[in-house]
Formats: sequence, C-alpha cells, structure tokens
Amino acid sequence: MKVLKYILLLLLALVLISLLYVTVQPSDYNINRSKVIHQPISKIFNTVNDLKTWEKWGPWHDKDSTIVVTYGDKTVGVGASDSWTSKDGPGSMKTIALETNKSITQEIKFGDNDPGEILWNFEEVKGSTKVTWTMKDDKAPFFFKMISAISGGWDNMLGPMLENGLNNLDEVVTLMPDPFRLGEIRTISHEDKSFIGFHYKMKIDENAMQKAFMEALPKAGIYAAKSGLKEGDYIPGGLYHKWDEKTGEADFHIGLLLNKDIPAAEGMDKITVSGGKYVTLTKCGAYGIGDVEAHKKLGAYIKENKLTPKYPLYELYVNDPSKVKEHDIQTDIYYLVE
Repeated sequence: MKVLKYILLLLLALVLISLLYVTVQPSDYNINRSKVIHQPISKIFNTVNDLKTWEKWGPWHDKDSTIVVTYGDKTVGVGASDSWTSKDGPGSMKTIALETNKSITQEIKFGDNDPGEILWNFEEVKGSTKVTWTMKDDKAPFFFKMISAISGGWDNMLGPMLENGLNNLDEVVTLMPDPFRLGEIRTISHEDKSFIGFHYKMKIDENAMQKAFMEALPKAGIYAAKSGLKEGDYIPGGLYHKWDEKTGEADFHIGLLLNKDIPAAEGMDKITVSGGKYVTLTKCGAYGIGDVEAHKKLGAYIKENKLTPKYPLYELYVNDPSKVKEHDIQTDIYYLVE
C-alpha cells in the first residue's frame, strides 16, 4: 500500500509540475512563415481573399477529415466569414481589413476563447510574389499553451502548419488558370469626345468605389435607354481626373462615353474628354482582377518611352458581363500622354 501511495503521490506531483510548467508558458505568440510563389500577386491575393478556396489548401484539412465548414453570407473581402466544427471543437474566422494585393487581416476564434489574429502580407518580387502568413495572439487559451509546451514552443507548434499551408497554396494557385489577360499596348490619337456621368470624390477604397460603380452605371444605362440610345451609341466607363496614392484621394465620373450626343440628366455632368495622343491596352477578365497589373504595365511603358502622363485617364467597359464568360469581360484603359 505504501508503494502504491508513493506512486500516486509521484503521479500527482508530476501532474502538478506539468500544470505549473504549462501555466508559466507565455500566453502570447507571433509566428510567421514566408514563401516566394512564382505567380502574379493578384492571383494569390484573390485566392487567399476567397474563404471558399481555403478547403483546397488549408493545412488543417490534411490532418482532420472531420472538419465541416459553414460559410457566411459573404465569403470574399471585408466581412467574409466562415465557421467550422471538428474533433478538436468549433471555430470561426472573419476578414476584418484588407488592402488589395498588399495585405489581409483576419480574426480567428476557437470555441468561446478570445479571438486571435491572422495577418497576410503580399509583396511583388521580380515577377513573383512573396507571401507572409502570420498568426498572433496575446491571450492564448490554456489548452493551446499545453499543446505548445508539448510541441516544444509556439514556433514548433504553428510554424510547420504555416509552411504546409503556404506549400499547398503554391500548388493550388499554380494549377489555376490565369484569371485575366493583358493585350499589347498601342498608341492612338482621337479628337475630343463627350462623356456624361455622376461625379465622385472620395478616398481610394475598393469597397466604396465598387459600391459607387454599382450605383451609378445602372442609372446611366437606364437614362441612355430612355434617351433612345442604342448599342454602339455609348460605352459605359469611368473617367478619372485624379488618382493620388500618397493622399489616398480619387476624383472621377462614372457614366457613358458618347458616340451619339445627348444632354446630361439631372445629377449628371457633361465633360469633354480631351483629344490627343493616348496609350491604351485591353484587359480581359472579371472587373477588379488584373487592374493593378494593367495600370502597372501602362505606367512602365510610359516611363520607358519617356512620355508624360496627363489627365484624363479613362476606362471603358466594352461588353456586357452578363452575356460573355468571365474571362472575356473586356476593359479598355486609356492614358493621355505627351
């Protein structure tokens, strides 16, 4: 009996020592891994930004077949969310901030514990993309601290998982077809043209600008139809008077480039698009995808050829996205130069 008593006391002591050891382990962690992926930055950003793609490359799906994911009403961009159940318990994730092709910030929560943070950073590196995935928390739950202690620390616990996820992401995006195509840059000249549209002056913000286009273009199209314009008499577009990355300010009109003259409706302005020399290219692909690459290509061409860009800069949305496949949606971009 004494031997059994000593064994039990020893076991109790070991348990207490283990609990004490776990208790004194740090509750905060900030672990990251990086990988250079030989794919366009927008392709990788858009994949990570779409929560429905995570089941294809998320490292935890490889290890736990019991995971069942439920998606929120929104799965792309700020406000996108999902939740899951698994053998290790429930969890949820939500995208709380992003900067297109630069960063994504997400909130991740396990059970009833306080949320931790997930950070993504994307950096263009010689035609490839450096992706950095970070997980951080300053109040990790006791259970996680215990797993961390057993694993030999937070880096040993989370680092390999982040590495596996980035490797999976590399494989997935490499197999994906390119989401957009860029045409060759051309130089053209045209006379003054007329544009009617709704004026917007705002901070450069993807969500706010998308909302503005979704509000203005249908109204402009309805007015065109009421005015008797037919296909070919106008082209929907955006006319930019200012785009300042330093101040984050944009000044632009959303409306119609006219091939047949009509007056502006109430609430619209009529603007003369200056004639002159323009450099232009065609981008094919969904709206918002490949735009950065298109403008960078034009900017590089202008610099290499020692041209001086001027305003206006305008985009024309050439075909009806409801009548063509997504990869055939055409946007023509024009830069006035001298």
